[in-house]
Amino acid sequence: MSTSSAVAAGFDIDRVRADFPLLARTVHGNKPLVYLDNANTAQKPACVIDAVNGFYRERNANVARAVHVLSEEATNLYEGARNALARFINAGSAQELVLTSGTTMATNLVAYSYLLPRLKPGDSVLVTRMEHHANIVPWQLVGQRAGATLKRRPSTRAANCAWMSSSPCSPPMCDWPR
Repeated sequence: MSTSSAVAAGFDIDRVRADFPLLARTVHGNKPLVYLDNANTAQKPACVIDAVNGFYRERNANVARAVHVLSEEATNLYEGARNALARFINAGSAQELVLTSGTTMATNLVAYSYLLPRLKPGDSVLVTRMEHHANIVPWQLVGQRAGATLKRRPSTRAANCAWMSSSPCSPPMCDWPR
């Protein structure tokens, strides 16, 4: 049995769906809701909804912004989550992580704080044709601001970016480690 077959054999989709309250909905004449736009907004499992609800009911305060008990509790929860995530991804320390509200915000932070200062007029910003809209617009806007050009490249069936090693591009993009 292949690895993917073994994983699929032990995968209980009904159990996973049960963790997500929104997926209990029916639509279009009592058909189960199927949600495939996770690149835009991911649905939340009940444990996340409960944790957020508990936070707002019992500990709602700014993180690292005050010395009162609620702020201290909120800060401890935040830093605890950050430490757990650092361990989960095997980061050297939690200080290596920048937590954002989502991928779109993180992409914008990288585009504007890292790439924009390094782009020059005439440079190219390369993205694949398979990118979600939220992973095109930040690069497009940063490119326009710097006088660079956004270039969309095809991806292989394996979704790799082999075109990067054979496609001419301007520094600093070509100097990035691959």
